[in-house]
Amino acid sequence: MIHQVASQKVYPIDNINSPYFDNLALKTKVTLGRCPICGNVTLFKWALSNYRETGKCYFCRDTNRKRQVGSIFLYSVYKSTGVKFSSVKTLAQKVSLLDQFTDFTIYNTETYGSIHEYLRDYPGYISSEYLDKSYQSGETINGVCHQDLTNTSFDDDSVNVLISSDCFEHIPDPYRAFEEVYRILKPGGRHVFTVPFYQDQYFDETRAYIDENGQLQHLLSPIYHSDPLRKEGILVYVIFSLEMLLKLRKIGYEVSMYNLRNPWFGILGNNALVFETIKPMEI
Repeated sequence: MIHQVASQKVYPIDNINSPYFDNLALKTKVTLGRCPICGNVTLFKWALSNYRETGKCYFCRDTNRKRQVGSIFLYSVYKSTGVKFSSVKTLAQKVSLLDQFTDFTIYNTETYGSIHEYLRDYPGYISSEYLDKSYQSGETINGVCHQDLTNTSFDDDSVNVLISSDCFEHIPDPYRAFEEVYRILKPGGRHVFTVPFYQDQYFDETRAYIDENGQLQHLLSPIYHSDPLRKEGILVYVIFSLEMLLKLRKIGYEVSMYNLRNPWFGILGNNALVFETIKPMEI
C-alpha cells in the first residue's frame, strides 16, 4: 500500500534513481535507437551526466533536448492536422503535398540545428533570432530575420505551431513574450517549448531583471548559457517552476507538461520536460 501511494505522487516530480538505460548510456557512451528528427536508425553518443544536453545523433547531430522538442512538435502537428509523421525530416519531405498544410504556418525561434535545416524549404516555415535591441522586429540582418518575442512583427492569429528551445529564460520579461505568442497563434495554435524548470519548486527564480532606467540588475550570481550567435554566451533571467504553468493558464492557454522517457528515441534522464500550450479555439 505504501508503494502504491508513493508511485501516484505527481508533483514535485520524482527523480528515477539510476534507471537502467541512463546507466548504460554513461557506461557505454553510445546507445542504439531511431532519431525522431532525421528518422534514421542511429547511434546516440553520450558524454555528460546532464543527459539533456548530450546524446548527439550520429547523423543529424542534434541532442536529447532537441529530440524532446521534435517529438512533441510531431505530436502537435498530428493533433492539429490529423496527419502522423515518423520524423521531422519526413514531415518536411511530404508536408507541401498535403491539403491539410495549405496555409499551415510553422514558426521556429532559432535559425540553426536540424529541425531548422529540414523545415527551411517548406513554404509555410518562418525562423528568426533575437539579434540586438537596436533592430526592429521583422528586419533582416545578414540573411537572418530579427524578432523580439515581446513585440514581434507578425499579424494576430497567424501561426499554427511555434517552436522554441530554451529561449524564454533569456528574455527579461518572459511572460510578456508568452502573451505575444498567444496573440500571434491562430485559435487552436500550439507553442511547443523547453525551458529550464525546477521540478521540486513552486515559484519561478528571477535571477536578473531590467530596471525602470533600462539597467541590468542581478539578484543572483549570473548564469550564461552557450549561444551560437554570441561567444560570451547569453544571460539567464529566469528559471521556471510550477508558477509558470499557472501564469500561462491565466494568460488563456491550455497547458500541458510532458515528462518524457523513451530510450529508443534517445530521450533519457530525469529532466526531459517539454511544454505545450494551446490557444483555445473559442476565446
